[in-house]
Amino acid sequence: MKGSEPESVYWRRRAIVAGAVLAVVLASVLGLSALGGGDEEDPGGEADAAQQEWTAPTPSSSAQRPYIPEPSDSPSPSPTAAPVAACPAEELMLQVVAAFDEVRSGAEVPVSVLVASAADAPCTVDLRSVAVELAAGSDVVYSTAHCGTPEGEEVELSDGAGRTVEFTVDGLASEENCEGARRELPAGDYELRARLGEAASSPAALRLT
Repeated sequence: MKGSEPESVYWRRRAIVAGAVLAVVLASVLGLSALGGGDEEDPGGEADAAQQEWTAPTPSSSAQRPYIPEPSDSPSPSPTAAPVAACPAEELMLQVVAAFDEVRSGAEVPVSVLVASAADAPCTVDLRSVAVELAAGSDVVYSTAHCGTPEGEEVELSDGAGRTVEFTVDGLASEENCEGARRELPAGDYELRARLGEAASSPAALRLT
């Protein structure tokens, strides 16, 4: 076929084919260059990312929190309660009760004394000051305060509640400070009463035989 065509036509075709091949190669090279450029790092992008990094908020930009005071090392002193006053004598109520109303002279008699207060406010009383006495008319011939050792304690009375103090009356005559000889009381009728300071109970009858 080469011998039937002019030589100029033959070379012209060869040049067209070579040009087409060259164009394809250039297009391939340019395409690969474009793909490789997408992987290159952008310095400007790194600077923008660094500026967008998180930073700790300053106290002025943080949310306002409620103020909670710190507890004090020393506790607040508690209010001191007012002292309770002593019971007035006119507000005291005494009641004396003997185990027997008739005994032999010189015999022991168990006696109970109830102490209560009629005051509106609580008050204190010293039960060691309670005494039991035996009287013949206006003469006190016996008292637990003469020779006995006071027993009891200071207590608070309120709301009509009372306290009981126990005694033993021995039926022997006594004098203040336990002076003189103690002798048997003569037979007869006596009055038994309780006393606390200026307050006194109603008398209870006691017969000695």
